[in-house]
Amino acid sequence: MLLEEIVEKSYKLFESYTIGQTLDVCKRCCVSDADEARLINTPLRAVSSSVLRSGYFESARAYSDRELWEMKHFLPRVLALVSNFDFPTVSVEEVFLRLELHKPEYWTNEELQLLQDFSVEFFKKCLLFYPYSPDGDDLSSYLTMFAVANFQLKPILDAWTNAESIESTLQFKDFILYSFNPQNQSAFETSFNKTISNWLSDASVKKRFSIKIDQILTENKNLDLDTLQELNLLRELINM
Repeated sequence: MLLEEIVEKSYKLFESYTIGQTLDVCKRCCVSDADEARLINTPLRAVSSSVLRSGYFESARAYSDRELWEMKHFLPRVLALVSNFDFPTVSVEEVFLRLELHKPEYWTNEELQLLQDFSVEFFKKCLLFYPYSPDGDDLSSYLTMFAVANFQLKPILDAWTNAESIESTLQFKDFILYSFNPQNQSAFETSFNKTISNWLSDASVKKRFSIKIDQILTENKNLDLDTLQELNLLRELINM
């Protein structure tokens, strides 16, 4: 299913999550009455990232059932914005934290499957850009975005393994050489690093990327010296 089709399906899937004339947001210092009203009174498909940010995402968390319900109401628009690299949060990594996906009992199987499909298709779109996506972030930001929100990473990493574009392999190069640090030891990073390390240690993954690196080196004679050296180093590292 195409990314645009997933987003369109989300509007139908989450249409029952309606909201009233107020939101479960912090009105003391985070969200003004005007910002809340602007968000509520704007048709969902027309809500901009700035309106969504000021009226909802800038609020302190309530961690309530109502907050999650309201998040599901806004989720189709969030997916639409994210699919175009227009994020309603200050940090890309924070955009899906309110989904509470570590509590699957709050979600239907169809809802969870749509989110997983979105994560894979959006990541595949990100793999078409190098060195940065249209919003200026690199691939590690999106991988972290899904990881911290408790999306399953394996389908995303499988999509990376199977990607054919030269950009996706160059993204892999930069991630391994400059972004991924298996020595980081925070609770999140330990789990994240284990998942990435298991992926990188898979013989079929190593073979697939080794083949793609060889293809780039063979078919692209105009690579600059730094890229040539980095690709050769990467090939040595993954074949160790």
